[in-house]
Amino acid sequence: MTKRRRERFERSKIIIPILLAGWIPSVLTLIVSYTILRDTLESRILRDRQTLVQLLGHVVGTDLSRSSAMINYYETLPEIARILSSPNPAPPAQQWVNSAFYSHPNIDGMFLAGPDGALLASIPTTPELVGKDFGANHWREEAAASEQPIVSSVHARLSDGRLVTDIVAAIRAPERTVLGFVGDSVLIERIGKRLSTIEFSDRFVFQVLDQKGAALFANDFKPNPSATSPESGELLNKIRQSKSGHFEYHDNLYSFSRIESTGWVALVEQPLPVAYKPVHDLLGRMTVLTAWLVVLTGVFAWLGSRFYQRQLESRQQL
Repeated sequence: MTKRRRERFERSKIIIPILLAGWIPSVLTLIVSYTILRDTLESRILRDRQTLVQLLGHVVGTDLSRSSAMINYYETLPEIARILSSPNPAPPAQQWVNSAFYSHPNIDGMFLAGPDGALLASIPTTPELVGKDFGANHWREEAAASEQPIVSSVHARLSDGRLVTDIVAAIRAPERTVLGFVGDSVLIERIGKRLSTIEFSDRFVFQVLDQKGAALFANDFKPNPSATSPESGELLNKIRQSKSGHFEYHDNLYSFSRIESTGWVALVEQPLPVAYKPVHDLLGRMTVLTAWLVVLTGVFAWLGSRFYQRQLESRQQL
């Protein structure tokens, strides 16, 4: 009995060091993978997504900023103030809109409106709407309160029903009273065509929400006919609550970036398993590697003990 115990003790002196030498580094590697490496890789993924959504937001903002710069110039033009102050501003207003519109390439529409939002002149030309409200509920109050051009929420243009956003500025008298408004219409389909040239990865969805939470695009970056939905409103609430630029909702990962001077938000959506696939792949491979190392260490320890036992038996026979 004493001899067997001594043999077991001698064998354990071989097995335990081998197991410790193999298992401890393996377990530590797995722990590091599930903590430090996972957090680092997730942070990198989120940082790259944030950079991407900022660049996409810049693409959207380019069309809007060009129109804003043009409207910013016209809001201080004395000629427009004289037209709006005249007794019958509609005829000269239409002449001015015609000359201004065709002097700028790549714009989708212009209009002049009175202080109450009633249309004076526009392109596309709509004589039947002159003197009537021109969708002023989308921009009049905000433009009257701002010293800079504002970007309206998206809406259907009255002249043709196409989805647009209006870049509008108030024209003011020297005493700062509002004489009227000058605006430029930007077609959502124009913005969508630029975005459609960008290739996105599988199940990666890019969307833009206006200041009311309306989604601009449907599939393939076409204008969204039903811009408002309960889901887009919930997304806007999540965005307002988030401080990190990312949030999870309905098993999707969302990253967002605000488009400067618009009140709009650029948003990317991707299912969580797809977004974090590199993390899952890394952890899966490290787990398999650790399991193999544990098994191989056990095999080496067993072989080492068997070899040691044979050595003892050969010595005893001698």
